[in-house]
Amino acid sequence: MNGSVISSSDVSRLVGVSKASTVKMTQRLSDEGYILKEPYGKISLTESGIKAASSLFTSSVILCDFLHKQVGIDQQEADQDAVKIVAQVSEKSVEKLVKFALGDAVNA
Repeated sequence: MNGSVISSSDVSRLVGVSKASTVKMTQRLSDEGYILKEPYGKISLTESGIKAASSLFTSSVILCDFLHKQVGIDQQEADQDAVKIVAQVSEKSVEKLVKFALGDAVNA
């Protein structure tokens, strides 16, 4: 995978969800304009998708660093947990967690 396209089965494997869940989510992402998906084919990000992915990646990196350095979680587990947090909680909660991790707990 070079970052340009990926298959649904690769997404399922990387994210650790069923293929049915991946199909449902990729349809939603396609409907919302974040990805382009060929039927039974490859998936690629749109410009909006790239911006959203960049934001999610940045939040994941900040939370991973916090979980590893401040909480003491093993690096690999912190990385996996940070991705799960960003993927599963509301955008508002992620923003507050990131602010907290950056030391801005007063305004979080």
